[in-house]
Amino acid sequence: MVNTISNINETEYKMYFVPYNKTGSTGECRLACLPAKPYRDANVIPSFRKWNVLALLLVAVLSASLFNPALAQHEVADYRALQEQATAVGIDAERLESLILRAQQRGVSPDQLQGMIGPAITLAENDLPYQSVLQKTLEGMAKRIPAGNIRMVTENIAGGITRSAGIIDPWMARNEVGSMVAAVRGGRETGVMMREFRNTFVEHASYGFQQNMDEQTVREYLDQSLTPNVVERNAIASVAAGLRALPEMPTTQENPATSIRLLVRALDAGFTPGEIQQLPDAFRSAQFHSQLPADRVARGLDHQLRDNIPAAHILENLFQGNVGGGPPGFTPPGLENREGRGSDRGRDRRPVTPPPFQD
Repeated sequence: MVNTISNINETEYKMYFVPYNKTGSTGECRLACLPAKPYRDANVIPSFRKWNVLALLLVAVLSASLFNPALAQHEVADYRALQEQATAVGIDAERLESLILRAQQRGVSPDQLQGMIGPAITLAENDLPYQSVLQKTLEGMAKRIPAGNIRMVTENIAGGITRSAGIIDPWMARNEVGSMVAAVRGGRETGVMMREFRNTFVEHASYGFQQNMDEQTVREYLDQSLTPNVVERNAIASVAAGLRALPEMPTTQENPATSIRLLVRALDAGFTPGEIQQLPDAFRSAQFHSQLPADRVARGLDHQLRDNIPAAHILENLFQGNVGGGPPGFTPPGLENREGRGSDRGRDRRPVTPPPFQD
């Protein structure tokens, strides 16, 4: 006789009535209770109760490792120390707070953040512009770039800024530059304006170095930019715009002297900062539409500058592919040879009008 029952612990038992006495009499039996062997199947999932216990244990372990109060206090103290170090040398506190908050959100440790913005602290200590280093750090963290890679980039930027200052500071000390800055200060202190222009020139030169432009090209442009017309008009802002445009000119890599000549002639012709900024794009558009090589476009632009064509007309001509100026389709003497032109396919893919000026 066999019966199966379940107890409150959800454990199955089987009940057996077996002969007990030695004589084998069927009237004398005893009860034997043995647990039933559970059925095991590879597809059977352990009970919810067991998973619940495992989950609680896992949460406890993670809580102990991630939310250690001593570790959190240590990190907060390190962030605070870094912030105090940076603000002590003049770095903007509000921007620094935003950067630290982003670092915490991205899981960047205080030591990693120190490596990334350390070059900015060094620049600030030496009274050099540091904003580009902080901006590049923010951009890197937003893109989840590894901290070591961000550090290499910021160190490279800081190195370029330091090199730039060695060129810009002696140039800013020239009398012609000082007189131009004083003339445009607009009621502000000359020292404040000198600092702002100096930092602008330093950052523009540093950008050129990042584009593989050499120091001699920067020096020659700055020296040649101080023409009598430029100094007389106090066109210091246009000179700064030209330095920023210099590495973007299509001729700079192969023939930097050509780019310097074109930009200096544009300055001498009275181009505003916004018009100077558009010259690289206008040059590329002229090259695309005319299908002429860069040196021939440069000769056409040079021709228009020497003919005293207004800056707005020169830019419009270039954006439309009118390299030499004059009526549509006109090619000045020396540019008639069309050798080196490419096919006309895709000419309509470039804009034929310049974008708005940004003075």
